[in-house]
Amino acid sequence: LTMDAYWKYQAEREKKLYAIFDAFAQNNGQLNVTDPRFVNAIKIFLTAISPQEYQAHQGFAHVGRQYGGVGARVACQMQSLDELRHVQTQVHAMSQYNKYSDGFQNWSQMQDRLWYLSVPVSFFHDARSAGPFEFLVAIGFSFEYVLTNLLFVPFMSGAACNGDMATVTFGFSAQSDEARHMTLGLEVIKFLLEQHEDNVPIVQKWTDKWFWR
Repeated sequence: LTMDAYWKYQAEREKKLYAIFDAFAQNNGQLNVTDPRFVNAIKIFLTAISPQEYQAHQGFAHVGRQYGGVGARVACQMQSLDELRHVQTQVHAMSQYNKYSDGFQNWSQMQDRLWYLSVPVSFFHDARSAGPFEFLVAIGFSFEYVLTNLLFVPFMSGAACNGDMATVTFGFSAQSDEARHMTLGLEVIKFLLEQHEDNVPIVQKWTDKWFWR
């Protein structure tokens, strides 16, 4: 995938995505939510997941600059852009609720103040402070394969059941990016294992560590 093709591909998706956001806002979609508890679930998502997407954006931008190979650098650059896009679309999708409900306006502050958010925060802080290869195993493989599949697909199904089509759309838009991210994670592990047989126990240790995290 070239950068030219990437921008065209993403631009097409953005047009469709923001058309649904606009329709949701114009029709006061927040009034059609079938269970008011769902709004609190969105607040948890915005405080627990969106800031970590931004951490992933920063992390991939950082490690991408450290790699000498063009392939790895471009892959990290694209994933970094994807993660930034995910944060932005999530915030925009939920901005309609922010007009009428409290608790959406200070989501980045909440990351430092709510004790239960220390779990995702520490996950990304530890991953970003690890080496560049361990970071890719932690995020590109363990996080993308396990958590995003458990997170995005059921959460978006719940949003659909509650009539929140804006959240459904950003979730499935993000999930299609995750397929590319999972491929990068697999390729990194394959690359590391092919370099030297001594890398096998190291990669195994990282995989065990981050899957359990």
